[in-house]
Amino acid sequence: MCPAEGKKKRYVTRGRANLPNSRTMQWLNDEREQRGLSLRAVADAIGYRNAERVGKYFRLQIVPGSDMVRKLAIAVGVSPIEALWSSHHYSAVFDYFDKLYKLGWAWMHDDRLHLDERGAAFLLHYAPPAGTEWVEADLSQPPDTLAHRYHVATIYNQAGVFATIALPRPMACAILLAIGMFPRRGDKSQKEVPTFIRDLALVADEMLSLADVARVPSHLYHMRKPLKEAEKILPWRVYGTPMQLSIVAEYVHHWCDTVCKGYADFARVALYSEGGFVGDPHKNENLWQWQRAEIPSLDDLRLVIKPK
Repeated sequence: MCPAEGKKKRYVTRGRANLPNSRTMQWLNDEREQRGLSLRAVADAIGYRNAERVGKYFRLQIVPGSDMVRKLAIAVGVSPIEALWSSHHYSAVFDYFDKLYKLGWAWMHDDRLHLDERGAAFLLHYAPPAGTEWVEADLSQPPDTLAHRYHVATIYNQAGVFATIALPRPMACAILLAIGMFPRRGDKSQKEVPTFIRDLALVADEMLSLADVARVPSHLYHMRKPLKEAEKILPWRVYGTPMQLSIVAEYVHHWCDTVCKGYADFARVALYSEGGFVGDPHKNENLWQWQRAEIPSLDDLRLVIKPK
């Protein structure tokens, strides 16, 4: 008998067949079956001639890299952001955060707005024509012509409205996803957060085609530095997974604060039952009841394109 006969063929993998990969592929395959998609249909969607190879990805005989996870998720009809996060391809998830941020920046540039830690400033849009008097207006609210492009977030305290922050919807989605997906050590998410993040990832997906063509100046690329620092932690196996992710989360939250501290504070107050607060409450006040914010409605974050 030829030595090669009877030996089981070994498939080349592109990574470790770990538990997150296995769970993600099983989830994608379940979603494929629920949608009535054949392996042939998925293969056609990702540009493969051979449907058998697609089946090997789902059975994890071939471990997919981040690009293949993204392609399979899109072909099946689920959020690539959620699939990449589920399979622990965090660097690819950071790419999406960065794209959404840049799309939001491009919108603000087109709308002639300034961004600081308190959010978008709409002063120019409320400025009266020369020679006329100012009309009283809430400068934290977008004008009617821009309302469909911005999300207005509100933090409340015991006295009423504590802060109002407006951001372009893509940028708001990036911060909400980042803070929802990467809680710091000690942060406790609201019970509604997993479902909200899953649905929000689908909302963000609708913006990605625009994000790919958004034009931004080169100096904005330094904004990714906290995420690059987080990426350096990912290969360090000396840490256990919980400790590793807690360090990564600190960098992710720092990135959110760098983009817009006010909106990042809102996201933490809204998404965490413990871990989100702004300022220093009085010693007699309950730290976790001092401020509150509602988890945003998905309709207030969706991409809306209106004809000019």
